[in-house]
Amino acid sequence: MKDIESWTIQKSAELYGVPNWGKEYFAINESGNVEVLPHGQEGPRVDLNDLVKSTQEKGIGLPVLFRFNDILRHRVRHLYEAFSSAIRENQYSGKYFPAFPIKVNQQHGVVDVLRQAGGEFSMGLEVGSKPELIAVLAIHDDSSALLLCNGYKDREYIELALMSSKVGRRPVIIVEKFSELPLLLQVAEELGVVPEIGFRLRLSGKGSGRWERSGGDRAKFGLSIGEILKGTNLLKKEKKEHLLKLIHFHIGSQLTAISSLRAGLKEACQVYVQLKKSCPALEYLDVGGGLGVDYDGSQTAFESSMNYTVEEYARDVVSTINEVCEQADVGRPHIITETGRAISAHHSILVFDVLGIANTFRGQCEPEIILEETEQTQVTNMAQLLLSVTAKNCHETLHDALAIRNDILSQFNLGHMSIEDRARADKCYWALLKRISQLSADLHYLPEDLERLPANLTDTYFCNLSIFQSLPDHWAIGQVFPVMPIHRLSEEPTRPVVLGDITCDSDGKIDKFPDLKDVKRYLLAHNLKKGEPYFFAAFLVGAYQEILGDLHNLFGDTNAVHIEVSEDGTVEFSSVVPGDTVEEVLKYVAYQKDDLCEKWRNAVMQAVSKGNLEESESIELYNKFSNAFESYTYLGNCDNF
Repeated sequence: MKDIESWTIQKSAELYGVPNWGKEYFAINESGNVEVLPHGQEGPRVDLNDLVKSTQEKGIGLPVLFRFNDILRHRVRHLYEAFSSAIRENQYSGKYFPAFPIKVNQQHGVVDVLRQAGGEFSMGLEVGSKPELIAVLAIHDDSSALLLCNGYKDREYIELALMSSKVGRRPVIIVEKFSELPLLLQVAEELGVVPEIGFRLRLSGKGSGRWERSGGDRAKFGLSIGEILKGTNLLKKEKKEHLLKLIHFHIGSQLTAISSLRAGLKEACQVYVQLKKSCPALEYLDVGGGLGVDYDGSQTAFESSMNYTVEEYARDVVSTINEVCEQADVGRPHIITETGRAISAHHSILVFDVLGIANTFRGQCEPEIILEETEQTQVTNMAQLLLSVTAKNCHETLHDALAIRNDILSQFNLGHMSIEDRARADKCYWALLKRISQLSADLHYLPEDLERLPANLTDTYFCNLSIFQSLPDHWAIGQVFPVMPIHRLSEEPTRPVVLGDITCDSDGKIDKFPDLKDVKRYLLAHNLKKGEPYFFAAFLVGAYQEILGDLHNLFGDTNAVHIEVSEDGTVEFSSVVPGDTVEEVLKYVAYQKDDLCEKWRNAVMQAVSKGNLEESESIELYNKFSNAFESYTYLGNCDNF
């Protein structure tokens, strides 16, 4: 048996990759708990386990999403300083303006913190639909910051955007398809507004990683080179070429390789410098999004990583634009980035508790007793394998066990084996696989089938969350998020597990975890202790996950808590956003509380009239039903360990 005392928090940090994916904002403290560093490495530290306890004491149930406002502020400043440094280094004459695309996280509290944090940098907001435009028109009150209007547009969208300029907003209408341009010019004329116009360029070059197909000639959005010229000629014909202020492109989200960015930049820069000569008012080059997040910490071109830093990204953007403009003898544009994922991903942490366990592979097996209980050939053969397995013969034993297992299933399905013998055989089989996995761990060379064994011997920890609501990218596209226990990290985790959610869907599980070499199919966790809660957290979930979440099994939004941490480490719950109640999620699918309660009342009263319920029972039953509408959609504390 391994010595628990030999385990250290440093080993836990290495096991879960914390220094790799969480180096700026997350660490493990001496108590063995995850801690959050919302101001970066030099700032105060918050014990996440203590924060969960404090949350529960305030009556806020799990699962809970913590949003660290200070991390949002730190990310904005980090990005701005990276570009400022690159501008100084390249002696670049243009300026840099960050912009946040609110589709990445449209939560009011998030957008408002970013708007205030970016105020000193004239940080813009980008919207891609009429509802998003309406959401920010009232709050985006900095006349020096751009309001970038993307997405397909109808007359109402264009009217709202243009009229906002009369109340101190600065909208830039970015044309996504050519038919928007004549409509835009017509509406501007009718309203007496001088618009600022941008063209979105559809690049021929593609990005890299999972979303590389969002760029290229077949991309959904943007104008081709021919349409860009057609639009420019229309503006010239109307003597309105001075209205063209911005060229925009987007090479794809989560760029994994910096090389694809350089190629796209050169193509876009050529469009800019050639249009600048005929449209001298052109002053902005919007390089879109794409700045990645290193979810697995490997610093590679893997789809859940990135092989560059924020500083390298900024240097490449600035130096490439500078070089192309210098060759063309054209003034440098102001640079805009629509960086959403890299700004918002780190600030949100989803914490959830374990409710129960399915431990198929943990039963005790005594092969000597099984040999005494049965004479069934396949069962006794499996028991003999368990008694004779060694490190030297474990690979051969695995092959024998698989063959015998097939015979057992065949015999049972034909009715030639009793259910008791089938149970004995299963017990031996899983105990044998577990023993082979343990013995093979010390081999110098591990064949592929032995290497896969731990992933096939995992227990399932059932957790109080819905993957579909809170981590939809994990289910839909296999996105890897860092997931780990938030406490007991001074103890060695020895139990390979996957995490199942509480939906009734077999896809509702977390079974892909970060690893420096590959995606790991299980997570090492601690054995559960009777009567003690066990908490996991999913990190880097602040981009897209909340807004993409769906209501599978009608599990709604989780409770969310905005956290402010002062320089002296004082923690304040700046706002608490309650998760959805049962009534709220039912309204989404057209069920009304009053109607349901009335039908339930009638059903209860009929049961009373038939003598199936006492009057007192009917009142209790009706009240339980009625009160349930106000409850959280997730579960309360469970003690099933």
